[in-house]
Amino acid sequence: MVSGQEQYKNVHLSHGQKEKVKEYTAECIKESGAKLEVLADAKNGHLIDDEGLKKFIFCFFQKTGILTHDAKLNTDVALSKLPSGIDKVTAAKVLNDCKNKKGTTHAATAFEIFKCYYTHTKQHVIFEK
Repeated sequence: MVSGQEQYKNVHLSHGQKEKVKEYTAECIKESGAKLEVLADAKNGHLIDDEGLKKFIFCFFQKTGILTHDAKLNTDVALSKLPSGIDKVTAAKVLNDCKNKKGTTHAATAFEIFKCYYTHTKQHVIFEK
């Protein structure tokens, strides 16, 4: 669990990025069966061990190209998707540290990579507003 939110910097997506996020989110909710309340909690840093959430993250990261079909992290794509305001040098280091996290399924691997990145970076992307 992430505590001490005041130490984190929130970064907003561009309008174009927000539109893609909405599109991919709708598609991945349908594909994963993720519950809206679990996704809302995840956006606030409450990452629980939920199969729907894991499948959602894998789906979303596949659609964006951040993960391959076999759950391998594409660091260059991940960095290119980050909005301005994110320290890309720090993000690259964190992604490199997290890229070898593994789960028992591709969805679990996606979740482990996401959880690692989220807990080890102080800049979090805000998906709305």
